[in-house]
Amino acid sequence: MTISIKTLAFSLLASTALTALPVVAEPAGTFRFAEQAKLITMDPHQHSGGGFSYLRPVYEALFDRNAEGDIVPVLAESHKVDGRIITIQLKQGITFSDGSPFTADLAARNLNRVIELGVNAGMKLAEKAEATGENEVTITLKSPDPSIIDALSGTAGMMVSAAALDDPALDRNPVGTGPFVYSAEESREGEVRVYLPTPNYRTPDDQGLARIEISEIPDNTARVNALKTGQVDLAIFLSSPQAAVVDRTAGLKLLRQPGGTTYHLSILDRDGTKVPAFADTRVRMAMNYAINRDAFSKAVEFGLSTPASQPYVAGLWEHDPTLEGRYAYDLDKARALMKEAGYEDGFAFDMPSIPIFASRLEAVAGFLKDINITMNIQTVEPGTLARRSRTTDFPATNLVWNNAIDPKFITTYYVGEDAVFNPYRIAPDPELVRLSDAGLATADEAERAPIYHEMLNRLADESYMIFITTTPILFGASDAIAANDTVKFRPGTDVPYFRGLRLDN
Repeated sequence: MTISIKTLAFSLLASTALTALPVVAEPAGTFRFAEQAKLITMDPHQHSGGGFSYLRPVYEALFDRNAEGDIVPVLAESHKVDGRIITIQLKQGITFSDGSPFTADLAARNLNRVIELGVNAGMKLAEKAEATGENEVTITLKSPDPSIIDALSGTAGMMVSAAALDDPALDRNPVGTGPFVYSAEESREGEVRVYLPTPNYRTPDDQGLARIEISEIPDNTARVNALKTGQVDLAIFLSSPQAAVVDRTAGLKLLRQPGGTTYHLSILDRDGTKVPAFADTRVRMAMNYAINRDAFSKAVEFGLSTPASQPYVAGLWEHDPTLEGRYAYDLDKARALMKEAGYEDGFAFDMPSIPIFASRLEAVAGFLKDINITMNIQTVEPGTLARRSRTTDFPATNLVWNNAIDPKFITTYYVGEDAVFNPYRIAPDPELVRLSDAGLATADEAERAPIYHEMLNRLADESYMIFITTTPILFGASDAIAANDTVKFRPGTDVPYFRGLRLDN
C-alpha cells in the first residue's frame, strides 16, 4: 500500500496533537470513611455540631483552607475588606450539579438565608448580603469582623442551588457545586451515605474517586472494629481507649493532626434559674478545682491529651501562658469554696451526653462527687448535643472547642446575650463586651492577643467555662491510607479533603 507524504504528515500531526492532550485519569476506587457523628441534616445553613464530612463532597464554599492552613478562594475569585463592607468577586461559568448556574443573586440569597436562620455563629456580625454586580456580592457587617472570610470557608459560605433552597427536603437532598453528588438510592439511612462523581464537573482531575462511602458509626469500639476488618479506610476518633488501641494495632496507624479540640463544661444556667447553686461563682470555681486534669488525661484519654485551663493550646497566639495551672487540682480548696457558698452538702444537676463523651462525663461525675455534687448524665441522640445545648433543656453542657477558630467565637458562642450557647440569655459582664468589641476592631494578631488574654482571664474568674483537656485531631487509618500522599486533611477539622484524593496511585 502506498501512503502519500501528505497523508503521513497529517497522521503525524494528529498523533502529536493527541499525545499533547492532558490525560485525565478516570475516577477509581471506593474511599470509606467512618464518622463518629450521626447525620442530622445535609442543609449546610442549618448544620450545627459534628458531621461536616457529610457535606464536604457535595458543597463548595466561597473560600476554603488549603493543607497549609491558608484561606484560598473556591467559588470566589477575590475579595476586599473595607471596614464593615466585604466585596467578593465570584468565579464565572460555575454550575450546580443540577445544571443551574451559580450567580451573584443566588450567592446573596444563600448568604442572607444563613444570616436570617441565625444557626451559624460565624455570621452573627453580618447584617445583609446583596448582588452588587454581575459577578459581585457585597456583605454588610454590623461591626468589623476579622474572621468573616474564614467563616465563609465553612458552612456559612457553602452554596446551595436555587431549586434545592426551595426543596422542603433539602436536609436529605443536597445540591451543590462540588465534585461529588449524593446518591440517596445507594445510601442507607442511619448506616452509610454514598457519593458519586458529579457529571461534567469543571475540573474532572479532582474527581479521583469512583465512590465515597461515609458510615455513621458513633460507637468508638465499632469504629475500631470496622478499621480492623477493613470495612473502612479512615475513621475519626476522640482521645479514648479505642484510639489507643488503633495506635497499637498492626496494619493501622493513629494519625495526629494539628489544630485540636479542647473539651470543656459550660454552665448555661449561670443565673441559677433551674440550679440556684450555679449562680454562685464560688460553686463554679469549686467545680474547676475539683477536676484532676492530669488523672483525667492519663486514665480517660490514655495520655493522648494535655491538661487545659483555657480554650487554646500553647503555641497559638491566642494562648495565654499566665493561665497555665490556674485551676490546678485542689480538693481542699474546692471543698472550702463549697462550704463558703453554703453548698457543703452539695446539690444535683442534669448533664446531656452522647456516646463518645460517656467515659469523659463519668470521670467528671466522679470528681464532682468528691465535693458532693451529683451530676446526672442523660444520654441524648447522637448528633444532637450542640442543638440541645442551644436550649434550656439542661442547666449545663459539655462540648469541644476547636483550636483553629477565631477567639471572636468566645463571644458569639458563650458570652454574648444572644450567643449560641447562652440559651438562658444572661447579660454578660460589660467589661467582657468592651473587650470583645476591642478584639474585633483590628485584624492584627499582635494587637488582638493581649485583648483576648484579658478576656480569658476574666472568664476564668467567672468560671462558667471549665476547660479540661486539649487533644490533637485523631484519625485511625489503614497503613495503605496512611502512606497515600493524596490523603490530606483540612487543618483544624476532622474531615479529609475528598477533592483530589485517589486510591489508584
